[in-house]
Amino acid sequence: MNFRIFGDNWSKYYKRGFLVAFFVLTFMCVVDQTLNTPIFFSKVNNLSILIFTISTIFFAAIFCGLLSLIYLLIISLLSKK
Repeated sequence: MNFRIFGDNWSKYYKRGFLVAFFVLTFMCVVDQTLNTPIFFSKVNNLSILIFTISTIFFAAIFCGLLSLIYLLIISLLSKK
């Protein structure tokens, strides 16, 4: 177990997971809105759907950041000094 890896790198891993997920989901939403029938997100017609879509993207990005922290914790548990 090498918890120093976790202590030194947790903010990098969280930021990386959050930003990658945020940009990928935002790109998917923009592409999805150009289609006649959206696949992943609802078609934005009013403000409430826009707020729901933005909050979905934001919370999914937070979840992906937390997943990257779990991945880092597993790496730090399995690695030896």
